[in-house]
Amino acid sequence: MSTSSRLSRRAWLKTVIVTASGAAALPLLGRAAQAAPAKVSKAIAHYQDHPNGRKMCGMCRYFIPAGDTRGHGMMGGAMGPGMMREGHCQVVLGPVSPRGYCLLYQRA
Repeated sequence: MSTSSRLSRRAWLKTVIVTASGAAALPLLGRAAQAAPAKVSKAIAHYQDHPNGRKMCGMCRYFIPAGDTRGHGMMGGAMGPGMMREGHCQVVLGPVSPRGYCLLYQRA
């Protein structure tokens, strides 16, 4: 066998392997794009259990109240029962107080 045919075979094999591995990863990439974005820890978000002036989790677009009215914040709709109970956040891990605050706050 000549040197050029070995290189050509190697190049072809490398192309096949790269293409096959890329094709195998496509379904995984599709699922990852559809998955919910990862949440950050309270430490990274600089979460605190008290408001920052008038900014508080209960008035943030990411706050999920105990009744699970996603993305409306506490004041975004009518105040319902349990609105001052601990809720969750779409971007911060763990339970959050409606009177808490973090650097990811976005007005609802």
